Amino acid sequence: MSQVKLFHNADPVKITLKNTGNRTVSLTEYIAEFCPSLVGPKAVYNPTSYLFNGHLQTGYAAYYTHSPTVNAVHYEREFVDTPDGGCIALDWAPTKEGLENDETPTLVVLHGLTGGSHESYIRCLLEVLTYPPFNYRAVVMNCRGCANSEIKTPQMYSGGYTDDLRVVLAHIQKRLAPNTPLVGIGFSLGSNILVKYLGEEGQKTPLKAAVSVANPFDFRMSMDRLNESYIGRKVYSATMANNLKNAFGKHLDTLAKGGKIIPEEVMAAKTIREFDDACTRKMFDYTTVNNYYRDASSCRFIEHVKVPLLCLNAMDDPIAAAECIPYDEIKTNPNVVLATTEYGGHLGWFEHIKYPTRWMVKPLSEFIVAMFQAHDIRKVQGEHLNAEAIDDKIYDIQSQATTPQVA
Repeated sequence: MSQVKLFHNADPVKITLKNTGNRTVSLTEYIAEFCPSLVGPKAVYNPTSYLFNGHLQTGYAAYYTHSPTVNAVHYEREFVDTPDGGCIALDWAPTKEGLENDETPTLVVLHGLTGGSHESYIRCLLEVLTYPPFNYRAVVMNCRGCANSEIKTPQMYSGGYTDDLRVVLAHIQKRLAPNTPLVGIGFSLGSNILVKYLGEEGQKTPLKAAVSVANPFDFRMSMDRLNESYIGRKVYSATMANNLKNAFGKHLDTLAKGGKIIPEEVMAAKTIREFDDACTRKMFDYTTVNNYYRDASSCRFIEHVKVPLLCLNAMDDPIAAAECIPYDEIKTNPNVVLATTEYGGHLGWFEHIKYPTRWMVKPLSEFIVAMFQAHDIRKVQGEHLNAEAIDDKIYDIQSQATTPQVA
């Protein structure tokens, strides 16, 4: 059993609830009221008994296929051009049509390293939020070259490159009715990009709130922690390097046209640090890989975030190490709340025995729904749900998974 722990500023930001007579409450009071999976007697995570440490949780997450429930997530793809001639694939759920006059609150999703909209950690959340009784909209930003998208220019993405997110958010705003509420959520590498962007933008962001899940926060320290152990070097780091090589290998000819990288050096990388040294730092004009890691780390930007931000991290995460969490910077910022669990691994948080499902769907859904309900501008809004109704619906959906889900 793992009790959820919260860390935050002593004087959290105040939120004005326009849909409840302009009532004003602090961020932590609002979370306590609408997020029982984060505060109170139900704020407990019970890991699957045979996934009793971070390595097992992380390994299970890597092979978890998430057999679809009756709420299968279907996407419609749209391509967004970037100023440098590249393109980004957006996957809308449930549809990309007829958005101009639709004020439905919309979730903007950023995936992890070499991931995409197909990832189970994304679909398990969208199968809840984009279906009744919630009926919200979601759009997943697939980074360049991810989710079967094309790289058209000698430009890739990185954990510290936020310009593509700016392009995507500007495009989304144009596609939707004016003032449609937007909330962002990022997973792993995507959470670092999101938090760094929020810190850079401050009050200029169109996002009303955001969620960071399994954020590594400090790239330099994360890499040092990975290299300290055999499993870190030979399993996690090596696997991530291979994933990057597989993802970008088909685009190496295009990427090499910029004259910054040597394809043979990139493909010879055996660890993620070696890949970043041969490719990422050169692509983004850093003199050393450590300079890239320092500049990209969202721990440097989190104290400047100006919208409500929930961060969720597991203390036994072998990739986003607990030592990298910037507690002091988080407590400095009244807009940020950090929730930690002792167990959960990296993007795991599996519970139940026979057919494990992700516990994280409950606190994430509670917070996102609470933020949407606080900012919903529709004259005819969806049903206002209390936390118990949210959790009951999540249970109903997850309980439909009745087939083995590890391939």
